Amino acid sequence: MVALEAVRASNAKVKSLPPGLVALFTGATSGIGESTLKQFYRQTTKPRVYLVGRSEEAANRIISELKAIQPDGQLTFIKKDLSLLKNVDEVCDEIKAKEKKLNLLFMTQGTSSLKGRDETSEGLDKKLTTNYYSRLRFTTQLLPLLEAASPELSRVVSVLAAGEESSILELENLGLKQGFTLRKAAAHATTMTSLAFEETAKKHAGTSFIHAFPGGVKTGFFKESGAITKLGAKLLMTVASPWTTDITESGERHLYAATSGVYPARENDGGVEIGGESIKKGSNGEVGNGAYLLGSDGERRANDKGLQELRERGAGKTIWQHTMQIFQSTRE
Repeated sequence: MVALEAVRASNAKVKSLPPGLVALFTGATSGIGESTLKQFYRQTTKPRVYLVGRSEEAANRIISELKAIQPDGQLTFIKKDLSLLKNVDEVCDEIKAKEKKLNLLFMTQGTSSLKGRDETSEGLDKKLTTNYYSRLRFTTQLLPLLEAASPELSRVVSVLAAGEESSILELENLGLKQGFTLRKAAAHATTMTSLAFEETAKKHAGTSFIHAFPGGVKTGFFKESGAITKLGAKLLMTVASPWTTDITESGERHLYAATSGVYPARENDGGVEIGGESIKKGSNGEVGNGAYLLGSDGERRANDKGLQELRERGAGKTIWQHTMQIFQSTRE
């Protein structure tokens, strides 16, 4: 486990990074996204931050709070529903029109819906879109800006469920058009994220890619759910309280994941200097391979047996091809 003292010591050094870091936080008007955004803004010098979400009221509250702390920074809110890939493209177009580089892409968007397959107007399930397709769409669309940031910090973080990968992946039914269940949707989004990031890191050596598992965190994720779901979530968090993480600590730990030099790109160590720490093992067990699967403690968390079985089946390339086909079909 990365000790909280080590996390805070590293975060205190974020100000040693160049001023004017550019970051995009998606799903950042509540929960882990909001908490990490606040930590990033406080610890950096004159950052330019974009936050994407659905609540303008929450965004205004966050911006007002942070501008009072560091008036020299820039905060821009973009109101979008990220269950549609066309909306993701619109956000990316806005960022690309305004910026020449992107140092950090931090993604937490999701939906608390417990419905079965819930198709959007683009023919994709809403949960798979927010948890996987939209995040890979942001990643692929913004890679030129991320690459332009190197050798400075250049990092992508997707907060989902690293370590919960499943070898029982339906490679001929990745979009779950048939036989959809909530359990399958979670397994597909998680496993596709881990392997897609591994594939991306092979091709983009100047950027590091992190799939993170946050553990139990006290957030307002279920606030838009029905009364029964909210009550169940409240009872669960009460029972699990001894094992949950405070939202502020979660933000600190995710800032560490987003900036520490222990998770470098294959050919770029643009994060915070690691001092006496060691570079971590990547998704495939190799030190510093550019793609990382992290638990809530900052250490490697992966279903190695399941992932290796999938690699032997060529799942990484299959997932990548499927994802690109989905992106192409939504453009037509």
